[in-house]
Amino acid sequence: MNIKHLLSVFAGCALIALASLTATAQTGRFEGDVVKADTKEPIVGAEVQIERTDIKGSYPVKTDKKGHFLHAGVPYVGTYTVIVSAPGCQPDFIQNIKGSHSEPIKFELRPGDGKKLTMADVKGLQANAPKGGGAGPKMSEEEMKKAKEEYEKARKENDEAEKYNANIEQINVHLKAGNEAMAKNDFNAAITSFKEAINLNPNIHISQGNLGIALQKRAVAQFNSGNRDAAKPDFLDSVEAMNKALTGLDAQEKDPKMKNDPAQNKNNRRAYYTTRAESEAILGGKFGDAAQADAAVKDYQVVAELTDDPVKKKEYTLKGAKVLFESGKVEESIAAYQKILETDPDNIDVLYELGLAYANVAKFQESANTLQKFLDKAPETNPKVAEVKSVIAELVKGNNITPPKSEPARGSRGPAKKKP
Repeated sequence: MNIKHLLSVFAGCALIALASLTATAQTGRFEGDVVKADTKEPIVGAEVQIERTDIKGSYPVKTDKKGHFLHAGVPYVGTYTVIVSAPGCQPDFIQNIKGSHSEPIKFELRPGDGKKLTMADVKGLQANAPKGGGAGPKMSEEEMKKAKEEYEKARKENDEAEKYNANIEQINVHLKAGNEAMAKNDFNAAITSFKEAINLNPNIHISQGNLGIALQKRAVAQFNSGNRDAAKPDFLDSVEAMNKALTGLDAQEKDPKMKNDPAQNKNNRRAYYTTRAESEAILGGKFGDAAQADAAVKDYQVVAELTDDPVKKKEYTLKGAKVLFESGKVEESIAAYQKILETDPDNIDVLYELGLAYANVAKFQESANTLQKFLDKAPETNPKVAEVKSVIAELVKGNNITPPKSEPARGSRGPAKKKP
C-alpha cells in the first residue's frame, strides 16, 4: 500500500476556523424601582446616577414607564453610591453598594423641589440622610481592605482580558494568512503564519491545531517525493502541536471567563485527535516507531468515540487495527480485526485486511477461508475482487491447502434430502 493511498484522508482535512475566543471581564448590574412615597405610583424618567466611589466612574440611567431602572454594565468589583432625583420630589441616595449586589433597590421619593444631588452634596448630607436611604453604614478597615483586594484582582483580570482580546484580533490576521497559504498548498508560508499566531499566545488551541495540520500536510508532500528525512520531524512536530492544541482546548473549556460552544469544541477535539492519530500511524508504520503506533491505536479509538456517524466509527476502528498490522504487530492486528467482526461480521473491508494478515503469519488456510468470505459478501464491482481471487488461487496452489468453499447465500435452501 503506497503512502498516497494511505494518507488520502488528508485531502479533505479542513483547517480549524479562525479564533473567535473572547475573555470576558465580570460585570455587575444595578436595577430597582422608583415610586412616590405616599401613592406608590411609579415615577417615570427619574434620573438614577450610579457613581463609583473607589475609583472614578459614572453610570447614569433613567426609569422607564413602570418606574424601573436597570444598568447591566457596571464593573463587578467596586463600591458605588446610587443617587435618585425627579421633578417635584426630594432626592434620595444610598451608599456603599458593591458591584456584586444582585437584589433590586427600591426608592420611595417624597414631595420636594426636584433638586439634583452631586457627590459633594451627598458627602455633606451623610449625617442627616433620609431613613431607608442616604448614608449607609461606614465600612470597617477589614471591609475596606477586602474591597481593595477585590478591586485590584478585578482590575488585573480586566487588563488581562483587554490584552487577550487585542491579541486575538492580531492572531486572526495570521490565521487568515495561514489559511490562504494552505489553500495554495504553500505549506511553508502557512506554517510561518501559524507560528506567528502562536508567538502572540501559545495557549490558543486553534493556532496550534492549524499548525499541526500544516506540518502534517508538508510531511506528506515530502514523504511522497522521497524525502523521508525531512518528513519525519514534521510528523513529530505535528503530533506535538496537536498535544498543545488539546491542552489548550481543555484549558478553554474549564475557564469560566471564556465563551465555549460545546458542539464546536467537540468538532475541534475530533479534528485534533484525528490529525494526531494519522501522524502517529505513519511514524509507526513507515518509520517503525512502535510507541507511536500504540498511540495511534488509542487515538483512533478516541476519534471513534467522538464520531456520531456509525459508518465513520467503523472506519476509525479499522484504521487502528491496520496500524498494528503495518507496524509489524500482526498477531495483535488479527485480534483487533476479529473483535470488529464479532459485532460486524459482514464488514468486507475487515475481512479483506484479516485475510491478508493471516497470510502474513503463514496461516494460509485461515487466509483463504477469510478471503473467500470477502468474495461471498463483496459485490463483483468491488475493485479488490480480482485481486482476492488471484491471492486465493496462489494460496491453494503454493501451500497445498483445501480450496475454500463459498458460503450459501442467506435465505437459500440446501439440497433437498432424498426420501427413503
